[in-house]
Amino acid sequence: MLRFRVLGSGSDGNATLVEGGGARVLLDAGLGPRQLAERLAAAGVDPASLGAIFVSHEHGDHARGAAAFSRKWGVPIAGSRGTLAAAGLAQHKLPPLEPIEPGATLAIGRLTIRAVAVPHDAARPLAFVLSAVGVTFAHATDVGHLARPLVEALRGCDALLLESNYDPALLRDGPYPWSLKERILGPLGHLSNGDVARLVEKGLGEQCRHVVLAHLSRRNNHPELALLAAEEALARAGRRGVRLTVAGAAGSEWITVRPGRAEARRDGAERQLRLF
Repeated sequence: MLRFRVLGSGSDGNATLVEGGGARVLLDAGLGPRQLAERLAAAGVDPASLGAIFVSHEHGDHARGAAAFSRKWGVPIAGSRGTLAAAGLAQHKLPPLEPIEPGATLAIGRLTIRAVAVPHDAARPLAFVLSAVGVTFAHATDVGHLARPLVEALRGCDALLLESNYDPALLRDGPYPWSLKERILGPLGHLSNGDVARLVEKGLGEQCRHVVLAHLSRRNNHPELALLAAEEALARAGRRGVRLTVAGAAGSEWITVRPGRAEARRDGAERQLRLF
């Protein structure tokens, strides 16, 4: 069985626990080490049982607790060389660091983790595609735009966690300085509800059965807006068998990844081409 549990999502800190193939890993460690340990304990998981922490990029809401947690519990950290350097992780006396670059795969037990490049204003940020027992789960947060290689990597997954960061109207009318708004709206910023809807309607893999909307902005989004945009996109695509979950700051319960079965869709090839 492959399953995952969001421990935290949003600007206060991001972390997702994945279990499968006889292994457990943490994707991002943006919460403090004590909070991470408490949320793992609430999930019934011993922190020392983790095989690795995979850090997507160096920003604090994704990497804040990685060094202290690694040092306390003896869990190695994996990430791109750019991320490990930018986060200053090589300066700490930690368990051996595992650099992983886009296209490379690491195996922990029978769980495989493949790194995928993402467009974001960080030092070589990554998304992760995890596979075990014949199913696949993709995890992509802080994504500036839907680049073709990323969409192709996500299309083969049975379940997907993807950021749905902002509603454009709320962002444009909100209190952020214009320089920050431009960064979020730019090609190395974040995905909007509309971006995610476009992927769900035209680029979601036929076998995908669960989409988790994550990393919602507190100021520039509402869970209801993100959910409505994705629901309407699924309806337009005729995808009745896809479940949607919104992950908030408190995380989620366990979500089991189940193998999907291809659904019949009209004009599938044409719809995917129009995504770009």
